[in-house]
Amino acid sequence: MAFYDDKRFILSHIRHSFITCDDTGLCEMVMLNESIQDRYADEEADDALVLKSLELETKSELSEAAQSYDIMSDMDLIGVRRRSNTAQRLERLKKEKKSQSKLQTYAWKPNPYPLSESEISELFPKKPLTQTVKPVVKAAEGLTTATKKSALSLLLEKCPDIPNNPFNEYARFDGRVSEAAPTKRITIYLTMLSSQQRQQPMEVVTQINARVDDLIGLICWQYTNEGKEPRLKASVSHYSLRIAEENGEVDPDFPSLNSKELVAKFGFPVLALVEKDEHDSNLLVTIFIDEVFSKIQVNNLQISLQELLELTMRKRRPSLIKGVSYKLEKRTEPGVSLDLKQTLADCNSLEFVLTPDQPPVDFGESRAANRFELDMSAMEAPLYRSYNVTAINKLGRTADVEMGISGDKIEITPMPNKGFFQWQPKAATVNDEDVVLCELLAHKLNTGKSTFKVVYWNGDEYKHWTFEAETSVTNEILKKLQFVMQMKTSLIRNEYFALKEHKSLKK
Repeated sequence: MAFYDDKRFILSHIRHSFITCDDTGLCEMVMLNESIQDRYADEEADDALVLKSLELETKSELSEAAQSYDIMSDMDLIGVRRRSNTAQRLERLKKEKKSQSKLQTYAWKPNPYPLSESEISELFPKKPLTQTVKPVVKAAEGLTTATKKSALSLLLEKCPDIPNNPFNEYARFDGRVSEAAPTKRITIYLTMLSSQQRQQPMEVVTQINARVDDLIGLICWQYTNEGKEPRLKASVSHYSLRIAEENGEVDPDFPSLNSKELVAKFGFPVLALVEKDEHDSNLLVTIFIDEVFSKIQVNNLQISLQELLELTMRKRRPSLIKGVSYKLEKRTEPGVSLDLKQTLADCNSLEFVLTPDQPPVDFGESRAANRFELDMSAMEAPLYRSYNVTAINKLGRTADVEMGISGDKIEITPMPNKGFFQWQPKAATVNDEDVVLCELLAHKLNTGKSTFKVVYWNGDEYKHWTFEAETSVTNEILKKLQFVMQMKTSLIRNEYFALKEHKSLKK
């Protein structure tokens, strides 16, 4: 055994004489990347020659600070030592030898002494096979035997021939077979049945995500499966759903449900399946107003001219003169006003002219002036303009804001308040497509101001702003917003009015 005081020599000896590597690689990093600080710069020259001859380290390594990695213990050292390959191979050979000892090998060779038939029958006796005898059933007539039929054959014989159901594609909306999906139970009265059978409604369970068109197909599918008479037509386009009373009577005041709407939108528990008449299909009535015309869609010919006039006034309100009453005339018979109590079927025409019910002399000048004013407003509607209005919150607190309106969006900018405890609204911006309604709420004669409301969609729900301004400013804002809303159609606006109409029907 030898003892060395020179650490550098021992380190060099280990590097050159042994393999400095392991599974983790930590030993190699410690032994090869270890740097020793040049603490022996003032030693004797013999030591420097030894360092140079052994090539322990380069000059750059001697100048670096010594640092080493922490040596981590391997998990194999804590547990059982890993066996060598020889031990594993010996154990595998031992297992193979043990398994081969249980096997016996026989060489297949032809028998030089063949067995006789008696010996073969003794070694391999034949066993009698027991055949199962099928029970027989004697028929009542002729006493002839017949084999017993299976339960499935009896059920197939009892089941009548089911006709091909043309509405099979709507069976997937049946809520009775879908346990996880939300469903809705609706009582359906079938108007095509006889008066006695009509008193027994059919209960249908449909999925919430089904549309009215799909619900009609599901009703027809269930009707056909139950084998009811008379048979239905092969398309759902021949039928519609109407609102009905508890006794099954169809309410004529309400139109049929829109076939493209979801069933979840309507909360009626009782409906009636009605076959569409050829004359009850959607009709287009043309209303001529000066140089322009409008197409009004009606459900049937039984609509009165008063209802048709209200639909026209509602659609063409911005282009009509305020405070003037109107009447309808046939296009083929100008100058002859029609009785508004008549129905569309009584007129035998689908083209009418809307004329003002006042002398034409006074009408000419006011009409021209109003037309010029409307044209100018329609041209200026997309241009940006700001208004100083007062915002009102739910608690009645007010704050001055600047309302900017353009053809793309509405901007609300709060004005600086002098008071410390005054309410300060937040700045907001809403696209014109998200604005669904603007209407006048109240008019104060003593102050000369008016209050109006703007309803908009914020992405999750419908909200509204309430403002107050001078009456002239309020009228200008409402007119500008109405022109902008007419120029830009919006699906959100259509859904809002459909929801509003649905709520009014529920009341």
